[in-house]
Amino acid sequence: MRKTCLLIAALVTAALAPSVTSAQSIQDFDDSWFWGVKAGVSTFSPTLGSTHSTATYGAEWLITRSHGGLYLSFDESNLSATSAVFDPTADQGFRAVNVSRMHSIGFAALAFPWQFGRIRPYAGLGLTVNVIGEATPILASSETSVDAAVIQRIDDRRSQAALLGMGGVQVQFHKLAIFGQASVAPSSSNFLLNNSSLGFFEGGVRYNFGGAREGLH
Repeated sequence: MRKTCLLIAALVTAALAPSVTSAQSIQDFDDSWFWGVKAGVSTFSPTLGSTHSTATYGAEWLITRSHGGLYLSFDESNLSATSAVFDPTADQGFRAVNVSRMHSIGFAALAFPWQFGRIRPYAGLGLTVNVIGEATPILASSETSVDAAVIQRIDDRRSQAALLGMGGVQVQFHKLAIFGQASVAPSSSNFLLNNSSLGFFEGGVRYNFGGAREGLH
């Protein structure tokens, strides 16, 4: 227990160390290009279904200034669930639909308002586009096909564009940074995953590959 406490104290001291550490971290953050990888969990609720969670992973690109940045990410979620669309010929008026995999592209403007040694909290707003990889209607044993209007209804609900809210913390060690973040996208009635908002909880690493302005670094 004593060794564990000493280790925690040492890590906190290193993370919050001011002066030289702070100056170096500013140099390694301001006006920079960061590339990163991440993994985590996404939460979703298919139409007429309960909330599920699944693994998600992706890559990202971050351009920073002193207290702000532009963020772009590409994500893949390994979801597998049963959703539904309106179909007057099906039982209870709804056609069950198997959905699997989701691709997401997110863009956001971020603010890094404070710095505490190596630690920088951040928050931002942007836009996300989510596309379901596969969506297949489920047929009853007596059926061989479904109406073309139902197929069109499914295709129309395979994707959505939505606002994206994000918050997180980055801890930087020279050019390498580790981070944890959470983001949320409101549900849309014209999406197969519309019973509640989409949520993403991720952690990863970013690396500063150089200056975002000519002549820097």
